[in-house]
This record gives sequence, C-alpha cells and structure tokens, in this order.
Amino acid sequence: MKGGFMLRILSIGIVLAITASTTRTAQAQRAPDMATLDRGDGISKFGVDLGFTSLDTPFYSSALRLELSGQYVLDSGLGFYGALPISRSFGDAPPPSPQAATALGNLELGLLFVVSSSPTVSWVFRGGVALPTADDDVDGVTTNYYAAWPRITDLALAAPNSIYGRLGISPLIHVDRVFLRLDLGLDIGDDDNDAADELVRINVGGGIDLGVVALSLELANIASLDDFDEDERFLHSLALTFRFMGEQLQPFLTIGAPLDDSTRNAVTFFVAGGIQFAP
Repeated sequence: MKGGFMLRILSIGIVLAITASTTRTAQAQRAPDMATLDRGDGISKFGVDLGFTSLDTPFYSSALRLELSGQYVLDSGLGFYGALPISRSFGDAPPPSPQAATALGNLELGLLFVVSSSPTVSWVFRGGVALPTADDDVDGVTTNYYAAWPRITDLALAAPNSIYGRLGISPLIHVDRVFLRLDLGLDIGDDDNDAADELVRINVGGGIDLGVVALSLELANIASLDDFDEDERFLHSLALTFRFMGEQLQPFLTIGAPLDDSTRNAVTFFVAGGIQFAP
C-alpha cells in the first residue's frame, strides 16, 4: 500500500516537472551553493564532497563520508541529477559492538525543474528515487548513519533495504550580495518490513556573497513521521560554510554540529570540504 502511494506521489512530481518544462523557460541563477542543504539550482555542475564527523560513542571515534554528485540542466529548466555516498567508520570496540567498516549508501537519481520568476528569485522543483544500494549489515548501517551528519538532509541515503521517493521544492533568492534558500521536502520510504521512516525536510540558509568568497549560515532540520528512536523525532544541524567563488571551480569548507542534546552526546562536530565544477 505504502509503496503504491510513494510511486503515485513520485509520478505526479515527475509529470508536473515535464509539463512545466514545455510551458516555461527558466533562466539559471548563479547564487552560491550551501554545503548542508539541497543542491538543486539552475546550473549544470558536478562535485565531490568529503565530510569528517567527530564521534564520542562506545564503538566509533569518527567517520568519513565521500559523496559524488552532479546535475545537468537544460535551457528549458528541466534537469537531471544524481548522488552516491560512501562512508567509512573508525573504532576498535570488540564484538558484538559495531565494527569499523566501509559502507555504500543509496544511489539517488531524479529530475528537477527550475523556474525563475524574476532576476532575483528562482524556484526549484525536484523529484527523485533513492535506490536500495546501501549496506544492510549492522556495521554498514551504523557507519552510514554516523557519517551522514555533514548532510543530514540526505539521511534517506543511509537507510538499508529501502526505496525512497524524494520530493522537494526550494525558493532561491539572490539580491545584490545577499542570498537565501529554503528547502521543503518529503522522503517517502518503502521496504518489506514497513520500517522505513517517512521524513520531512525543512531547511533554511542565508549568506553574503563577497565576490571571491561567499559565507553562509545553514540550518538543516529533518523530522520523522515515525520516531527515530524512543526520544527523538527531530534532528537538527547548524553549519557555517565558506565557498570560494571561482568561475568554474568552487572549493568549499564547512563546519557544524548537531543541535539536539541527545545527539551531541555521540556526535561532537563535523567538518566537510569539497570542490564543485560548473562547465
């Protein structure tokens, strides 16, 4: 039942994007990207991110997350995107505690459509599918979760044995040197055990573009329509990002931490860096 509902929602999103692409022409807006929020905008780009999470758990001391991502946007505003994370955890706790591992995340593929209502405002609509490629053993699942904090908005890419339909809408504002982004999204999970959480994403970020470098403050919020565990239904992270605004190459560095008291007992902080190429 839930799988059929997910496919209907995803199909509606894709049909709307394709229909819109035949009636409107989008003008790409080059606002600085934000490291921890959604990536979709009107620019074709490809990137690699590497995130480090400092942990204080009985079994892991830290985790790394490498992610390849990219999108290609046509002149009509219709685009295609994809992302694939790989994680690595570090620790030396004896069994049966989770062991250090290298784990693959879920592969996400999808469509997006960009509409520019004015020279300063753009709207990004996206619909995608996270395919069940993530490791499903205890070590892999634990590794993927703890490594996800540099991009907690993509927690669905860590869920094992699950297909997720991912829908989102993002208004982008770039006025003079000020830029703002709001993400509203819904991740609808489907698995054989009916254990995949439905996730609501509400992210907001803003910053200043100084020309050579852009600074942004980013708040990522994710809520489970089921409980993450007995105590937590919401997860939040706050990050500060420095992005160097080259014409084609844009390296970035971000540092952040979870805001939830219970999470901070295990996740101390995260740092991420990477580079983006816009041909």
